[in-house]
Order: sequence, then structure tokens, then C-alpha cells
Amino acid sequence: MMNLQKYINSLFKIAIALSPSLIIISTFSLPSLAQPTPTPGLRFPEAPNRDSPERTGAGGRRIQFPSGQDRGKPQRTGAGGRRGRQNSCIITDNGQPSLTALMPTSDNQGQTVVENPKLYVYVPKTTTQTGEFVVIDDEGNEVYETNFTPPTQPGIVQLSIPTSASLKTGKKYFWYFTLICNSEDRSQDEYVSGSLERTTLGSLLNSSLQQATPLKKAEIYAKNKIWYETISNVASLRTEDPEVWTDLLKSVGLEDFAQAPFVDFGKPKP
Repeated sequence: MMNLQKYINSLFKIAIALSPSLIIISTFSLPSLAQPTPTPGLRFPEAPNRDSPERTGAGGRRIQFPSGQDRGKPQRTGAGGRRGRQNSCIITDNGQPSLTALMPTSDNQGQTVVENPKLYVYVPKTTTQTGEFVVIDDEGNEVYETNFTPPTQPGIVQLSIPTSASLKTGKKYFWYFTLICNSEDRSQDEYVSGSLERTTLGSLLNSSLQQATPLKKAEIYAKNKIWYETISNVASLRTEDPEVWTDLLKSVGLEDFAQAPFVDFGKPKP
């Protein structure tokens, strides 16, 4: 019995001597739960920065105009306009668009905050050499009238209403862009018409505009539904950032004109 007791005590001492090594070995053999090994090739997407502006594929801001109506495909010359007829001076081959004002709504209404807003019109191929641009006020008084020579190739033309027209704040004006097909029979005219109203922005926005780039100005004008200055600022960026121009036109249903060139035309005649 004495020998058996000594044998048990010896085993107990050996177990105590080996126990630290066993603990260390068991610790290294357990998988780490605090730092899991990532699966190669699998990554979680980063959370988007919601404070940054929406961007196009090229990295520029996307300008979208909050149009209040769906103008659909431009299948006409516009509000009050005529489409090409049998004796028309407009030539539209292969389903190309006809005379169209680049405006955000089908009735070609828009607002401006400047004395000399710019107007953009797509002019198709035409056989006439004479055009006319007229602006009248809401009482029927003519405030500006000029003649011009249409472009020699289809494209977008830019017209500026001069400060001499003295557009008044809070008043509505109507404009008519006309191709005179037959000067002896004006019933054959091809034209597009629309309207503009001069309005004002708050002092805070005016202060922001003074320090803004053309792109930022376009954003401010678009958010406040000021079409004439939105498109004129975006048009100035078309060469360096064509996506901004495309996005703006697409937002108002005018994507068919995004690739149309800007063309020169005969200087307006006094």
C-alpha cells in the first residue's frame, strides 16, 4: 500500500509539471475568433459618401432640370410651330428632327433672371436664306425684332436678346423664331415660339452666384427652375465636359439633340 501511494504522488507531481506546456499547446491549437482570416478575392463594398454630389461616369456633376411635364420625343417644331409641309423650306431626311427650341417643357415656357437671356434652337436643313426673330410683351408690343441668315448645315444656334429690349422683372414675354420660306406668302413660314418671364432670386443666392463657377451656377439655376441661365451655363461647358450637356438635355426629354453641333449663322440684322 505504501508503494502504491508513492506511485500516485509521483504521477500527480509529473502532471503538475507538464500542465503549463499543455495549456500553451492547447492555446495555439484553437482557431482565433477575434481576427477571422478573410476569404481571398472577396471584399465588402465601401459605404457611399452621401454628402458628396451625384457624379457622372466622367466624374463631373450631373445637372438635371426639374421639368414639370413629360415633353416626350420632339416630333414637332414646338408650341405654336409648324412642321414641314409639301412646300416647306425645311428638309428632314431619315427621320431627323424638325425646327425645335431647346426648352424644358412642350409649351416652351421658361424663366430668366438677366436682361439679355440666351435662346437655343435646333435648325434643320433648310432652303431659305431668311429668318426672323421677334419678341413681344404680354400686351402685344414688339420689344425686339431682327432678321438673320439661317445656318448652312443642321445644328443648334444661339440667340441673345439684347439689353436694349429692356425686359422688365415680373413681366411675361413671347418670342418667335421663324424661317421665312416665301417672303410673298408668310402663311408658309416655319416657326417655333415660346415665352419667358424675368424673375429675381434672393440675395443669398445672388451672393452665391457671384463666386460660383459656371457648373455651380448651372446647379443653382436648375434647382430654382431658371431654364435660360441653366442651359447657357451648361452650353459654355459643352466642349470640356460634354456629359453635363447630355445629362441636362436628357433630363428634359431632349436627348436627341445632345450630339447636334453648335453652328454659326448669319449675324442678326438690325
